Amino acid sequence: MIHISSNFLISRLEKRPNPTAVSDLIGSHVTRIAAGACHTIAIIRGSPYPFGLNSSGQLGNGKIMTQSTPRKTDDLDHVTAVFAGYHQTFFIRSAGSIEQNEIVGPSCPVKLPSKIDREIFEKALRSGEKLDLMTLVESVFSSLSSINNSFLFQDERRFNVGIDRSHGIDLDQVMETFMLFDELASKKQFSDLIADSLSIAYASWNSKVSCVEGLRLFFILPWLPVFTENVTLDTIFKVHTPFIEALYSVSESMQKTLGNWWSKLSTRHFRRQVIVYKRAVETILRAGKGPSKARQFLLTLQRLFLINQLEYYNMVTKQQPFKDESDYWTHYPFLLNGAAKGEVLFVEAGLIQAMHAQSAMIASGGLIEGVTMQHCDLTVRRDFIVSDTMHKLAGFSEIDVRKPLKVTIVGEEADDAGGVRKEFFLIVMRKILQPEYGMFTENEESRLVWFSGMPAEFCEREQFRQLGRLVGLAVYNNVIVPFPFPLALYKYLLDIEPTLEDLCELSPTEGRGLQSLLDYEEDDVEDVFSLTFSITFSIFGEIKTVELVPGGDEKPVTKENREEYVKLYVSHRMELGYNNEIANQAREFRKGFSDALHSRVLKFFQPRELKEQISGTENYDWNEFRDVSVLRWPRKRNS
Repeated sequence: MIHISSNFLISRLEKRPNPTAVSDLIGSHVTRIAAGACHTIAIIRGSPYPFGLNSSGQLGNGKIMTQSTPRKTDDLDHVTAVFAGYHQTFFIRSAGSIEQNEIVGPSCPVKLPSKIDREIFEKALRSGEKLDLMTLVESVFSSLSSINNSFLFQDERRFNVGIDRSHGIDLDQVMETFMLFDELASKKQFSDLIADSLSIAYASWNSKVSCVEGLRLFFILPWLPVFTENVTLDTIFKVHTPFIEALYSVSESMQKTLGNWWSKLSTRHFRRQVIVYKRAVETILRAGKGPSKARQFLLTLQRLFLINQLEYYNMVTKQQPFKDESDYWTHYPFLLNGAAKGEVLFVEAGLIQAMHAQSAMIASGGLIEGVTMQHCDLTVRRDFIVSDTMHKLAGFSEIDVRKPLKVTIVGEEADDAGGVRKEFFLIVMRKILQPEYGMFTENEESRLVWFSGMPAEFCEREQFRQLGRLVGLAVYNNVIVPFPFPLALYKYLLDIEPTLEDLCELSPTEGRGLQSLLDYEEDDVEDVFSLTFSITFSIFGEIKTVELVPGGDEKPVTKENREEYVKLYVSHRMELGYNNEIANQAREFRKGFSDALHSRVLKFFQPRELKEQISGTENYDWNEFRDVSVLRWPRKRNS
């Protein structure tokens, strides 16, 4: 069936916006077609079948009367091609006879925009013809249509494009292709060429973009090296600024499409977007310009930040119940470094705190003016700071300890804007780790502390739970605390068993002794080390012996069973203790920690990452510290 996209309507002269079926030609084999302003010519078996307006004789039948239906023109035959002007028609005829199947293909091939993909780029790269490669790059990046036509999926995904669907771009191919620029000896020359070509492309930008395919360039271009490498103010002016201005010029519905597509990006492509806008902001600020010059880049970063938060917010609050955790990028923690996991943790803390505040407002009927956030109020006396803290923490519910912490020290009027809270944690932690409280013992060699394993009648287990709450509160409120524990503690919080390496960190001499046992290569282990399957603990200066296995006092350590001995020794020394007292103390600590930090994010962390969240890091970047430091000499006093 033939459809005519002409302004002429067969039955009456009026405009129609959509193509109209020409029922008279149903079943005919139309081999050529051309349309003018208000007339159409179809070629069947070499003969023209014109219809439409004929005021200038454009139908080619020797008349000037309008013809509403297609009729064969007998005076013309052997037509091989037809072209229509506004009120004109041109025929090309053959001298010989015309068979139906002799005329195939279009009379004027449709020209498609240039495009680039990895295969095309690699082919040009392999050819060794630098001029051909430069011509390809220039032709593609000087045309918005060509850019939007590049790097598309080769299957149906390139067509399944829409505001709530895909953009149709194979972004991995974009990334891999643009990384090939690194192999070019004249990389800078190509970067300059791309920058100049983009200036031409930007000049043709129309903010009234009507189809979502026109937004593809905002996902393709950021992978170009020119957006992130050797960026100067001139680069910002030529490349980044027109890009961001085009992005912000599109309609509200197109902005919504951009947001939806951003939210569906994989981590590496989302991160690339962030890097591009951050690099622009950094360049502008380093040049001494104010934030107003970077406003649109900052707004875009803000949008990306909110999208990043919303992703996790949807998981925490179950705003999309038809999804499970595997539908969110936070389900794949191996993609995140420690800092990113910390950010997710603090986002979750803020969300939960905000939800508690909202619940409190609803519970009050919304009648309390100005209620925005409830606090976990902790009032203590400086001279009794440990006992007051433990007593108050015991009275807090699990909901209380998930509110923002506000500390008040009796008799001191300082408002807790963060400073009082930090001082509070510093004092409490230093005091509670002292030997007089009996909760922990310090190794004289490593200066690290561990659970004391003291009997419950001398050291209440409830104290450990409250301390766990306190540490969880510190993390929840983004406060670094002085907590001199070995990595084994953070392993325990993450359900990871300690190893000999952990004992070496806590008690180096003890650990080295066990390591030498494992490293000993001779067969006379029993004679040299004279060990049995037992371990000793010092309780109030009294040595207590515990068998690692039944009858362990009589079971010698040999070359064959030494690995079993070391594993049991480490377990009893660090996990169990005398009469399982270390296990009981550690269990209460973890219970309290979970009260305050009952977070699904916790399982994302590696032990060392969790340690850095609680007690900070000592791995400082001194080069960065030097770069941002300013040396000021004191002013001389006037004599």
